Amino acid sequence: MLISRDQVLDPDIGLHGALFGGGMMARMDKVAAITASLLSRNRRFVTLKVSELVFHSPVHPGEILEFHAAVAHQGRTSMAIQIEVQVYAPVTDVRRDVTSGEFVMVAVDEAGHSEAILWKQEALRSASAPRPGRGDGA
Repeated sequence: MLISRDQVLDPDIGLHGALFGGGMMARMDKVAAITASLLSRNRRFVTLKVSELVFHSPVHPGEILEFHAAVAHQGRTSMAIQIEVQVYAPVTDVRRDVTSGEFVMVAVDEAGHSEAILWKQEALRSASAPRPGRGDGA
C-alpha cells in the first residue's frame, strides 16, 4: 500500500549529485513506523532490525519518491514490513525502482518493554494486497 510521497530537494543531495543513502534509510524507517501505527492500535514502535537495503538507481533533486509498504511477517510483539521505494514522474506517469528493504518493528509500552500488537484486521488486508500494476503483492 502506498504510505507516503516525498520530493527530493537540494539539501538532501550528497557529494555525487544524488540522494544520500543515509537520508533514504531515515525516510524508509519513518515509513516503517507509520505503517506499523496504521496496522495496529499500539501507540509506540521501535526499529529492531533493518535488512539489507539494495539501491537500484540514484535519486536526483526534484524527483518524487513513493514509499510502498507490505507486511512480510506478523508476530506477537513485532512485524516485518517490506518497503519498496520508487521515483514517480507525474508528467509521464512512469515509475522506476530505487531501493527496497525490510524493517522489523516492535511494539513497546511506555517503559520501552515489548508488548502484544493489537492488530487492525481491516488494515492488514489492505497492507497485504498487491500493489497496483504489480500483481505480485510486492
